[in-house]
Amino acid sequence: MKKLILLASLGMLCVAGQVHAQLGKGTRYWGTTVNFSGNNQKYDYTADQKYRTNSVDINPTLTTGWFIADNKMFGLSLTANLAFYKNKSQNFGTEQASDGAGLAFNLSPFIRHYKSINPKWALFLDTGLNLAYLRTKDSNGETNRYENGYSTGIFVEPGISYWITPRFSLESNVNVLYLALNYTSMNDANRVILSSNINTSLSQYFGIKASWYLQKAN
Repeated sequence: MKKLILLASLGMLCVAGQVHAQLGKGTRYWGTTVNFSGNNQKYDYTADQKYRTNSVDINPTLTTGWFIADNKMFGLSLTANLAFYKNKSQNFGTEQASDGAGLAFNLSPFIRHYKSINPKWALFLDTGLNLAYLRTKDSNGETNRYENGYSTGIFVEPGISYWITPRFSLESNVNVLYLALNYTSMNDANRVILSSNINTSLSQYFGIKASWYLQKAN
């Protein structure tokens, strides 16, 4: 079923369709979103064995773009990934605590192709590069450990837009169909990672972004 969804989405993008006025050459695009998640868990195995964990993730994104042709946009997206965690355990009178933080700045140039469905709806397909700076800090209460690194890669991700007004729309990347290949280097560790969200849970399929399409004055 998921393969059929992917093939249908890509197929619709390949069919010629009408051009929204806001998707014409010369239009300027702005988009923004902030994703926030947190986790607070505790486990009381016995009166002398307890475990606590807390984490927070904040991910603001700002995207801008220029329509270089009808239904075709060159865009730049900047995302900051901020993550914090704290763990505490008690084991028969012995207590241990650790905490840490992660920081990543992602710059993603991409090309977006649109396929209009009707005056209110359009599909799009993003293909681009991921360029990221990474930094982490881990502490066990006595010592701090820092790591620095970078990541590069390519990605393909479809999405859908709905226009509330001619200049303002809500859009969503269909994360279930996201594909990416990344090379990550952290200190002396290097990894190549192929990412696919085809098997993720339904709650992770969609994320909403507010978007503005500003047409050039005649």
